[in-house]
Amino acid sequence: MGFLDKVRASFARFMAGRYGVDQLSYAMVIGALVMTVIGALSGLGILTLMADALLIVVFIRILSRDRLRRAHENQVYLEKTQKIRRATTEWINRVKNSKKYRYYSCPKCKTRLRVPRGVGNVTITCKSCGEKFDKKA
Repeated sequence: MGFLDKVRASFARFMAGRYGVDQLSYAMVIGALVMTVIGALSGLGILTLMADALLIVVFIRILSRDRLRRAHENQVYLEKTQKIRRATTEWINRVKNSKKYRYYSCPKCKTRLRVPRGVGNVTITCKSCGEKFDKKA
């Protein structure tokens, strides 16, 4: 067993029974990073101190043995940010697929619809409400 294997095994023993990293922890780390950058650029040292305090809270959550409470905190965070996370994911997918597809909104129910690019004039039927409308793809 090599040195790195021993370190990995001892770290695994240390982390056994602890909560670990979740989506709320990632969000808090990103928030701390943003606060640090803004504090450094604006010269507000209080933002850097707040970012450090936030990172301490993140480490406490990661090393916590109260798994149920941390899971509940994460679940509340996920419920509160669901709309924002969904909208961000949809926007990222639209940017990734912008060369392959055109995106339209149904004039009746505002559902987002995807049509392959380059097919010319097409009649789009909304899958949600059945509304038909013509667009150029």
